[in-house]
Amino acid sequence: MKRRCTLLFVSFVLVFSVLVFAQSAEIYIPAVKETEYGYEGVLAGLNVTVRPGTGHVYVDTLPLTKIDTQASARLAKEVTEEVLEKNLDNYDFFYIIRSDAPIIGGPSAGGAMAAATIAAVLNLSVNKNVIMTGTINPDGSIGPVGGILEKAQAAAQKNISVFLIPSGQRTISIEKKEKIEIPLGIKIITKTEKIDIIDYAKKKWGMNIKEIKNVDEAIEYFTAYKIKKEIIEIKSNPVLQGAMKNMSSDLLVYVKNKLAVAKDKKKDVPYNYEDNINSLLETSEKRIKDAESLYKKGNYYSTSSYAFIASIQAEYAKNLIDLLNADPKEDFLDDLISEKEDRIDDMKIKIREQEPDSITDIEILATAEERITDAESNIKDAWKNFYNKDYLDAVYFLSYASERVKTADAWLSIESSFRGNGTELDLERIKPLVERRIEDALSAITYAQTIGINADTKKLEKAQKEYEGSEYQSALIDAISARAEANLLMEIRGLEKNEIQDKVIVAEQDATKAIYNSEGHGAVPVLAISYLEYAKTFVDSEPTTALKYYKYAKAFAKTSEDIVKIFSGEPKEISKKNLVEPIKGTKEKENSYLALMLLAGIIIGFFFGRCQSKKKRCRFSLF
Repeated sequence: MKRRCTLLFVSFVLVFSVLVFAQSAEIYIPAVKETEYGYEGVLAGLNVTVRPGTGHVYVDTLPLTKIDTQASARLAKEVTEEVLEKNLDNYDFFYIIRSDAPIIGGPSAGGAMAAATIAAVLNLSVNKNVIMTGTINPDGSIGPVGGILEKAQAAAQKNISVFLIPSGQRTISIEKKEKIEIPLGIKIITKTEKIDIIDYAKKKWGMNIKEIKNVDEAIEYFTAYKIKKEIIEIKSNPVLQGAMKNMSSDLLVYVKNKLAVAKDKKKDVPYNYEDNINSLLETSEKRIKDAESLYKKGNYYSTSSYAFIASIQAEYAKNLIDLLNADPKEDFLDDLISEKEDRIDDMKIKIREQEPDSITDIEILATAEERITDAESNIKDAWKNFYNKDYLDAVYFLSYASERVKTADAWLSIESSFRGNGTELDLERIKPLVERRIEDALSAITYAQTIGINADTKKLEKAQKEYEGSEYQSALIDAISARAEANLLMEIRGLEKNEIQDKVIVAEQDATKAIYNSEGHGAVPVLAISYLEYAKTFVDSEPTTALKYYKYAKAFAKTSEDIVKIFSGEPKEISKKNLVEPIKGTKEKENSYLALMLLAGIIIGFFFGRCQSKKKRCRFSLF
């Protein structure tokens, strides 16, 4: 009897655990199907279920859809993590799509999948009289889609009251066929007419169509809750600030000396190259002045970046003058490339000899290693142009490589500022993290390509080669950069400059928050803080560039946090307030949840009482 009591109790706990911990949301998603008369709108059912697991994403569609539906599901999970600022790798996600007819594959359900995922994770009730269409971008913004009229017609047939569409798509083009009389009969012509789908749907079906910019707005319509956003600020890290100040100061002295050497060689410039050399020297001088201005403002990473640009121009001018006066030129260039290549090899050895004893050291060494692999790539381009007799291009690539080596050395110079406990950290332990980041980059690039964006794969390919060569640190940086750039292309697709500027404001706060969280877990996110500072220098002049570096800052802040987790165990969770707040009183799901808990308590109490009434001991072990 005792054994039966135990088995019954364990069975109940298992069943109850599934009920409690499996959270789901169900909505309709509009799609289009192809018929012999053209495209027709249909509504498919979407169920998203979230359960404790290991971060897997499962997709079950009937009828089958294209592979981009799977990509949308993966991105929906990632967006949920971004929006809620929660790591959901301890949960599995199940996406079930059912339709009565074969539907055209496409990523237009991405926004709805993300909204349903957020609702499921937060255990919020969903209004099934609301539907939406729109692709989902990595930052949670909603992208453009086609077939809006057909989808609206399908929604009207199901008496849907609210249809959410991407911002900027209220005006659509429709084709109308008209018959016109001609001398020998009747001719059918097709005319394109633009209509306001919001006004059209309201008048014809009484349906409200709303434009939305992001998944946060979608959640408000679906659940009557809104996601809270906190505005935070971060304080500068005095140790990092001091280290970056010293590095930028040294680089300023270095580039000024380099420019002076190049200017001294001006007297040897052949007449037909004077304009080119003068242009290089003037650009270098201007960048030095920009760097000095940034230094006075305390923007030390930006100072270093501008000094690096100035040093490339000065080095290129110097090497170009030497080449023009060399005889034979081929031997001179051969020796010069070989010399720079030897410097790269020496620096690679120097980096490998470093013994990181703090987590910050790992990030600094990763940065130095990425710079040296960049130099290595450019020296290969120098050799390629040398063998093709393109000597001027060869000089540029070797000049760039030479200055890249200098920046790698500069990063190594600040490593001593961050002292650990004296125990060398095994860099092999970041290998799984590098693998995940490469997979993330591949997924982002693949998804971008499915929606018609030609995302560059060079950095991803570089990361993969570095990984294969066990250069995990530089592979990590390149993989993160590759993903961030692919995501950026998706997020700014079709946007006007003012819309990009709006994104810049949000991106700055997102990056700041990511750095704040990373520091809260004990990290010193060197690159993230540096990119945050650098992004601010482009906000007014080049908003797209500013957005790019804010995205870098956010991504690298999260990676710093991941590295802390690898070497220090599970980081303590930063306490968070409630993630959502009601727009109006909607407590049904919470109340039903409490009722379920109460019912469970009654059943357990009854079960326990019966065991006691029979004077049998039923032990319940909590662990």
